[in-house]
Order: sequence, then structure tokens, then C-alpha cells
Amino acid sequence: MGGYRHSSADFRVLYQLFREDGSETELSYELFPGFDNLNDTDGDGFGDQVIDPSKNSGKPDAFVSPSVTDQFKEYQFSVDDLDEFTGFKIKIVCSGTNEAFAPRFKDFRTSLSIMVVKGKSKDFIKSGKVFNN
Repeated sequence: MGGYRHSSADFRVLYQLFREDGSETELSYELFPGFDNLNDTDGDGFGDQVIDPSKNSGKPDAFVSPSVTDQFKEYQFSVDDLDEFTGFKIKIVCSGTNEAFAPRFKDFRTSLSIMVVKGKSKDFIKSGKVFNN
């Protein structure tokens, strides 16, 4: 997503998963891991391996410096190894010390990559298309 964040403000992103069984205990929001709780194992600049799930911060996958006036920067949030789910919600919590410089967002996008394991073969589903591996 594109985001404007003044140095006096911050935000965290959380997700909520819905399960087919509709379990009430699964309806809590979870923080995305955050760059401060991720290792970048493939060198692309984005963390991709969680260090400690109990220390998830809701920060983006890579550090993003504060914006200058009306500058929108790209933020990426991801999470791997989730149990099966049928739907999800995203929640953004903003805070700051000067309400004149509240965070702003645009171009909010979600992308879902699913790996389905069938016997010994793996099919990768991305954006509604199945790719055999």
C-alpha cells in the first residue's frame, strides 16, 4: 500500500482470519511480524522468516523512513505458514503526537499466495491461476 507517515506519527497493521468452523476463539486480530522480527533470508530487502511470533510488531516487512510533505511511500506486510482460512480482515491502527500530521493511505492492495499439497506434487495458486511445480 502507499502510505504517508510524518515523523510524529506511526501505524501498525493487524490481520484477522476466519475459519470454516467459525470458531469464536479465532476471531482475534494478530499483528503482522514486522521488519524488527524478521530475517531477510533471500537478500531482497524484505524480511521473510519470523524470529519470534510472540514479538510481532505490526510494522512493515522492511524499514520505511518517515515521509516528507505529501510523499507516499510503499509499505509491504506479509505473513507465512497460516492455517486454513476462508476469509480475512485487515486493520490499521494509527497514532501520533500531532493530529495535523495523521498517517494517510492509498492504493491498498492484497495478494494471496497459496500452496496446495496433493500427494507428492505441489500446485501453487496465485491470483486465481494454478501453476504446477
